[in-house]
Amino acid sequence: MKKSIRLLLGLLVLLTFTLPSSVFAGDYGVSKPTTMTWVAGGVGGGWYVQAGGIARMIAETEPNLILKVVPGGGVVNPVRVSKGKDDIGWGITFVDKMALKGLAPVYKKPNPDVRSLGGIFGIYHIHVLGAADKGVTTMAQLTDMVKAGKKIRVAAPMKGTSDLPLMNTILDFYGISLDAIKKAGGKVFHAVYSDMVNLYKDKHVDFVFTHLGLPGAAITEMSVSRDSSLISLSDKCLDHLNAELGTLSRESGRSFIPKGTYKGQTADIPTVVSAGELIANKNVPENIAYAITRIICENTEELYKINPANKNFIPETGWKNVALPLHPGAEKYYKEAGFMQ
Repeated sequence: MKKSIRLLLGLLVLLTFTLPSSVFAGDYGVSKPTTMTWVAGGVGGGWYVQAGGIARMIAETEPNLILKVVPGGGVVNPVRVSKGKDDIGWGITFVDKMALKGLAPVYKKPNPDVRSLGGIFGIYHIHVLGAADKGVTTMAQLTDMVKAGKKIRVAAPMKGTSDLPLMNTILDFYGISLDAIKKAGGKVFHAVYSDMVNLYKDKHVDFVFTHLGLPGAAITEMSVSRDSSLISLSDKCLDHLNAELGTLSRESGRSFIPKGTYKGQTADIPTVVSAGELIANKNVPENIAYAITRIICENTEELYKINPANKNFIPETGWKNVALPLHPGAEKYYKEAGFMQ
């Protein structure tokens, strides 16, 4: 009897050392312990906490895959990932597209080695708000005022931010610019969003350009302080921004501010919408990118509990709403799952 027990124990020990570690971990094709870095946002901020929760979910599902979250930010993340300083990271579609192309003034040169694992993780809307007494409800009307030489006063994002080039691209589509506003005798105030609130409330400006999640606290406060109208953008503008900067397409069903979001808003307002995406260096091994994508797609119930922003991610369309080329590992999973042809 004792001999049989010793023999059984010996076989168990032998199996422990001879079987691949993936047998004891998750069945996701990660056969040996792998540690990578995930560049997120500021320590303790939304992106950082969100990444930490997903990294923990991945490690619990596939113990061989450890993702260490490190601080970063929207503008630096695609550069760090492209250069291989970090393996994966959070990105914002239009920023990632600018980084890939090396578009000025945010980037001095292209960052060609960054890829996408999928989206959408959070969405952010361009808000163009105008005082109701100005009678402007479309961007074309605002453009006509500038072209006619009328003086308008505008609050715009700070110089050096990624939001400003996005707004400038929209204005350029309509054939105007912030400089054109000033040349027509108008005023442009570059300000952080909290300062925009005071500028608008105190009637130093009548129009405000912002890029915020819904509902934007600054827009809510401004709408309460003065009778206001959200200004809509044309379908052609939305299509142009989608093509140029990878903002969400109209086909995504997300390119508008839903009615009732703000005081007095009785209709959906078409606008440019950017999205969060998960990015990776092109040299991340295919099996690792595949495993990360698969775990996220197959554990959406847990994913949605981690952060409300994750509810925007739908596996069936995760490959669609991205600004970068898909990583081959992610593409393999989406095709294998039947989501992508």
